[in-house]
Amino acid sequence: MKVPQLYNRQTKEIEYENTYKVNGLAFLYKNTLGRALTKSLLNKKMVSKAYARHVNSPKSLGQIPKFIEHYNINVDEIKEPIQSFRCFNEFFIRELKEGARPIDETPEHLISPADSRLMIFDLAQVSSIPVKGYWYNLEALLKDKELAEQYKDGWCFVYRLAPNDYHRYGYIDNGTQDPVVKIKGVLHSVHPLALAETRALIAKNYRELTVLHTENFGDVLHLEVGALLVGKIVQRNYDAGSFRRGEEKGYFEYGGSTVVQIFKKGTIKPDADIIEHSEKRIETLVKIGEKVGVKA
Repeated sequence: MKVPQLYNRQTKEIEYENTYKVNGLAFLYKNTLGRALTKSLLNKKMVSKAYARHVNSPKSLGQIPKFIEHYNINVDEIKEPIQSFRCFNEFFIRELKEGARPIDETPEHLISPADSRLMIFDLAQVSSIPVKGYWYNLEALLKDKELAEQYKDGWCFVYRLAPNDYHRYGYIDNGTQDPVVKIKGVLHSVHPLALAETRALIAKNYRELTVLHTENFGDVLHLEVGALLVGKIVQRNYDAGSFRRGEEKGYFEYGGSTVVQIFKKGTIKPDADIIEHSEKRIETLVKIGEKVGVKA
């Protein structure tokens, strides 16, 4: 299996993703029996709920030190002591100390909503959005023809969170939001292997859509996407309301997940290094609050 390439903006070098339990994913998405199990059982909500019970039980505590060692997690930036967590999921949705993720406060700077691997697509250049070997169109993703028409020539930012990433995500500007819309779907992994082997994967996943009315970047479509063995997206506010730049919007419980943001034409300009690597189908490592573009 080809290991995903990642661009590190700090070192300006290409890295290779440190995958976790990837053999199991290879079985589920490349093996004939595995694909059959995924279609018939593993993408069902009941399985995600069963696994959620495990990671929320004290029996899962033994996973924490193994996870920290495997991913070389920086425990110094975690807000609460490791021994205070009562289950693996509490550790997974851990909060960080104040200042661990500085927010770029320059109003004209577009910032990342999450620690993630970012790929950007110019919707004026593609009729469907390619992500690691599969394509989905905007209308299928949004399940809203009118919205899809409004954003069809804009920019699409796909932020893929790996298991080791900080799984809380935030607002990219000051503004107000419409009520969150829940879009039903099945739950698949968002690991690149699964993306390459499952047609229109994200469009089939459960997702939540929020229209953000921002001060600097216009109306932005913000989607959270559930994944295999997690599915649960926790929003701080499901109703209409206001928000501030860098404020926490919500978090994903256990599993790799994805945030997708879509901007109208002429509202933003992505950073050149991210565009350059996206054109090569290489994701860029970014942190929440980090500059990823500017106001057009």
